[in-house]
Order: sequence, then structure tokens, then C-alpha cells
Amino acid sequence: MTYYNNIVETADFINNFYGEKIDYAVVLGSGITLELEDQKELHYSEIPLFPGNKKDGHVKGHANKLTFGRISGKTVMILNGRLHYYEGHSMKDVAFMTYVVKFMGIKGLFITNACGAINTNFSEGDIVCLDDFISLVSDNPLIGPNDDRLGQRFVDMTTPFNEYLVENLNTSAKEKNITLHKGTYGFFMGPYFETRAEIQAFKTMGCDLVGMSTVPEVIAANHASLPVAVLSCVTNMATGIQERKHDHEHVLETAKFISANLKTLLTSTLEKLK
Repeated sequence: MTYYNNIVETADFINNFYGEKIDYAVVLGSGITLELEDQKELHYSEIPLFPGNKKDGHVKGHANKLTFGRISGKTVMILNGRLHYYEGHSMKDVAFMTYVVKFMGIKGLFITNACGAINTNFSEGDIVCLDDFISLVSDNPLIGPNDDRLGQRFVDMTTPFNEYLVENLNTSAKEKNITLHKGTYGFFMGPYFETRAEIQAFKTMGCDLVGMSTVPEVIAANHASLPVAVLSCVTNMATGIQERKHDHEHVLETAKFISANLKTLLTSTLEKLK
């Protein structure tokens, strides 16, 4: 089986499982939760060709299942958890579900993540709508032979985030009195929290935030011409900026706190979208 065939078969499998047309998809990062109306679930372990269909071994804070349901009159599929490059997955495996979303016929993808803030204008609990990214990893899901059925060989990244989705996120934030920052995300391989020297280097490069996910999915979405927007949730300040040592449990606790505003923001935005 080829990568393309696996994507198409998985898209068909999920569409047949749910049985309804899905409007939008949302990826939830570590500790971030979102409930749907009339919810239906499909565990990753039940998806035969999904590269991450193990029952155990995933990152804490990820439920590792798809949930389907409705928000604001839209039918939504939520990816509760993702694959990470640092877990030993290939970049193509990390990007697999992004292509599946495209081939399911879904209109657009919202990606969320838990991240650290380098920019001191941000604080724990803030939500940042990305307007650019810097990949600090020398690998990506497009390396290797290109399959034109997925997308064209050289992908333009002038505006990696869809203007229509971002505009509606900003409008909703203003209406709901939620401060929505904008910034540049640095993709760091991990799986360790960065050193002080690394953070200073990333700051010099122009990174406002740093995290260990998201960018492979954004690259794949642009390759597949899938509209995408990213909401980064600041769960900690970066190394050398915060005084205490990093703790993944603290990341999860802060993410739960952010989830309420995130749900309000996504609910309002989905209501506005076509």
C-alpha cells in the first residue's frame, strides 16, 4: 500500500464510520479539551491504517481518539491528540491525518497546541493566533518523492495560515472580549524543554513562541491546499524567562484553564463560517 492509498482508505473509513458530511476539523494539543453536541467517538486504535493506532505509549494529556458532533450548527471532527516527531514517528506519519482531513472533504482545519512563550508581552493563559512559523527541525513531511495527488512539489508559504479563518477568529475574539495575540511559532524537535541558550537563539531568530508540534501539519495542509489556522496556547514561559523549572503537569493544568476561552472562541468562529 502506498502513502496516498492509505490516506484515501483512512478517509473513506472515517467518513463511513460517522456517516455525515463534516464541515471543519480541530486538532487539540496537550491538555486542551472541547466537548461537542451529540458526540460520537472513534479511538485511534480502531483506525486500521492510522500510524498512531497503538492503545498505549502516547503523550500524557492526549486522549487519542476522534470525536464527532456539532458546534454552532457546524458538524465537527476533533482529533484529540496528535503524533509527534520526537516519539520516533516519521514526518509523513505525523502529517498523515492532515491529509486524511483533506481527503475527507472537510472545509478547513483548526490546530491548537500548548507552547512556551519567548515574547515577554505574552503570559501564561494567553492564546496566540499564529501568523508565521520558523522550523528549527531539519526534516519535514514533504521530503522525498512528491505525489502530485497530494499536492504540488514546491509549496508557497507566503501566507501559511488561511486569511478567511484567521479573520473570523479575530472578529470572534473581539466580540467575546478575548485577547487574541499574533505571533511566530518556533518548531523545536524535543522531547526536552529547551536550554536558556537555545531560547535566546530562537528569540534572535524572531520566534515569539516555541513548541514541539504543529508545523509538520501546517506544511502538509498547505501542500494539500487545505485551509488552516493555528491557536497556540501559552502554558508556560520559556526557559530562562520563567524562574522555576519546567513541568509537563503544569503545562496540562494551564491548558485546562485555557480550554474555556478556546471553546468560546472556536464556537463563535464556527458560527460565522460558511
